[in-house]
Amino acid sequence: MKRFLTGLFLTLPMFGFAQSNFHKGYVLTNSKDTLKGYLDYREEKNNPVAVVFKEDGNASPKTYTLKDCAGYGINDMVSYQRHVVNISLGPDDMSKLTEVVDTSSKREPVFLQVIQEGQRVTFFQYEDQVKRRYYILDKGDQEPQELIRQLYIQTDNPGKMLTNVRYARQLMAILRKYGKYSESLENRLGRLKYTRDELSKIVVLINDQQLEESKFPKSRFFAGAGINAALLGFSGAHVLAGSDASSKLSFGPTIATGLDFFANPAIRRLLFRVELSLMMSKNKISSPTAMQSFDQLGAAINPQVIYHLYNAADFKVFIGGGIGLNLSSYSNQKSTRYSKSFYTGVETVETNNPNDLVDLETFYASFPVTAGVVLNKKIELSIGYSMATAITNYALFNADKQQFRLGVNYLFGKH
Repeated sequence: MKRFLTGLFLTLPMFGFAQSNFHKGYVLTNSKDTLKGYLDYREEKNNPVAVVFKEDGNASPKTYTLKDCAGYGINDMVSYQRHVVNISLGPDDMSKLTEVVDTSSKREPVFLQVIQEGQRVTFFQYEDQVKRRYYILDKGDQEPQELIRQLYIQTDNPGKMLTNVRYARQLMAILRKYGKYSESLENRLGRLKYTRDELSKIVVLINDQQLEESKFPKSRFFAGAGINAALLGFSGAHVLAGSDASSKLSFGPTIATGLDFFANPAIRRLLFRVELSLMMSKNKISSPTAMQSFDQLGAAINPQVIYHLYNAADFKVFIGGGIGLNLSSYSNQKSTRYSKSFYTGVETVETNNPNDLVDLETFYASFPVTAGVVLNKKIELSIGYSMATAITNYALFNADKQQFRLGVNYLFGKH
């Protein structure tokens, strides 16, 4: 099985190289014509500088850069508009801050992501390798203005970061312009966080809109069951660490539940998973001269990062990895020693000698990897492997456990 898993993980990347992520959408040309077709939507942290477009599924792709189009959109997912804007360069990373506010900026054309569009203002997001920024375009203006937040360090206390909330004053000016001012709102702006969700709440007030719920949930719940298989081994100076010791796969049930959090809810290619699993196993290793066995009941919390190499609507292929925080209880521990007298040839069996019984760790960490497929957005089939992990803590030897897992999960929620 270990060879099978190795081969599986080596061949999975082939799925990723072959796939594009084309979705229905449009490109707005420089002459303001709308070209309808399919656009390749990539899960990127930074705002794009180009997009790949096809008129239909069989057409040759064409790349539209910032020079070639005024914007584009992918139906029900995302839209971008090209604007020439001022871009602040002051860092958000505290290790790069100084006691002097960095007011440097540059000016260039970019694709701004449209977050909200209304009768009075349009709200945008822009992110590059420096930081994330937000922009607002008043209906009477030609150019979006960056909502400015400036960070710097307190002169007499380098460990304290200070914030110039210029963005709050910018929003207050717009609120006053459209007759939305109130003292309570001014107090609220004084505490306003520079986040997409918090700023959006002010934008909808300006536009007399209701805050729309995202069509793409940021998380989902899952639950499932499966079979785990365990291999017990010893390493170091132990009688069962020799080449004559063998351990057969022992099988036991497992159940799991948890939450997935999507990096981009519209694409769902990359996600962070937190899983709680319960499992049982019967473990045994033996040689011509000794035997060890015990039953194990374990619970594990597994934070994982999962990436979909192939990410079509009704069929996905993924790999993942993380860390397992295991809490276990043990029962029915047995040890046996076999010996034969050199003089008489009589064989004796010694059972459960206190010196042969091992102290098993209640808590230990493991490092699981997983791979699998998702069918019809709901059913997840997976195979996993946890490398040999010490479940004892001795100076001269250790008992090590490898685990394999076959599982099926049901993915709840809107897809």
